[in-house]
Amino acid sequence: MPRPRSQKVELVTQKLRTRLQAGVHRPGERFLSTRELESTFGISYQTAHRVLGELCGEGLLERRAGSGTFIPGGIVDLQGVQLIMNPRANIPKSFGARLLEDLTQRLDNDRISWKLSWTDGTERVSRTRLPILWEAREALRECGASNRCALLLNDRPRPGLESALIDSVSIDDFSGGASAAGLLKNVAPRQSRFVVVTGPEEDSRSQDRRDGFLSVCEDARVVVAGSWFLEDGTKVAPTVVREGVDGIFCCNDRLAEAVWRWCETHECPLPPLIGFDNAPIAESLDLTTIAIPWDDMITGALDVVKKRLSGGGGAARQLILTPLPIIRRL
Repeated sequence: MPRPRSQKVELVTQKLRTRLQAGVHRPGERFLSTRELESTFGISYQTAHRVLGELCGEGLLERRAGSGTFIPGGIVDLQGVQLIMNPRANIPKSFGARLLEDLTQRLDNDRISWKLSWTDGTERVSRTRLPILWEAREALRECGASNRCALLLNDRPRPGLESALIDSVSIDDFSGGASAAGLLKNVAPRQSRFVVVTGPEEDSRSQDRRDGFLSVCEDARVVVAGSWFLEDGTKVAPTVVREGVDGIFCCNDRLAEAVWRWCETHECPLPPLIGFDNAPIAESLDLTTIAIPWDDMITGALDVVKKRLSGGGGAARQLILTPLPIIRRL
């Protein structure tokens, strides 16, 4: 009769089972080796081997000949990427339009197959392609619920399990807001009255850009547009452009465009104005803006894509880029 397992071995097995069921490991990630289990938990090599075999039998791990033990799944067999984009990418000269154009051009240049889906459709996240998400919250939740890996652009995953699975390439928005404040202080009188125009109240990017600006200009007036759209910026423009305003920072270029257009239409002097993103509209208006480093963002995204498509596991990558001021006219 085989000798019953000790309480210690039962405890080690249950600890590992709980750890694997919690979903903190990425699909395709290498797990602890037999030797690592032996030294970590103080059990014999043979016992460690049996524990791993039991967890493999439960489907919580899988052994790959000559390679080791891995978390099941992964992206080894994915045939390309699925771009899941908000329909705002259809707006000419918008941030999303430039992101989509630059990204697909690089994917084509690197001969990486891609498929485009929109967040307003009924198409689900593909199981045969790596999802690349922009403004696609439902798709992000679907990836998290099914323990799927994905790449998030111009945003960061929430702390916790989501951040363990989702790669991201994002911007240091707080630093960008602080840079905008510094630029305005350089051109405004010593006792200045500044305004910050924010986007969606629940959007962390808008919050960080606002807070970065207020960290330098703490007395600035905050006007909430409520979205990133030109139309909502136009609604609040009369409130923004009050007599005596010495400078305006808008949390994206579309909101800055709204202020610009309103002043032009009403023949009102335009105060020093700064946007954020360096979307194509900023260049058209000769607008000073806090620029997203586009080349670095696309290159960072492609590096992640290539790694994941080649079967690369490991911890999720959170690449945070610093935006740079582009001074055109103030």
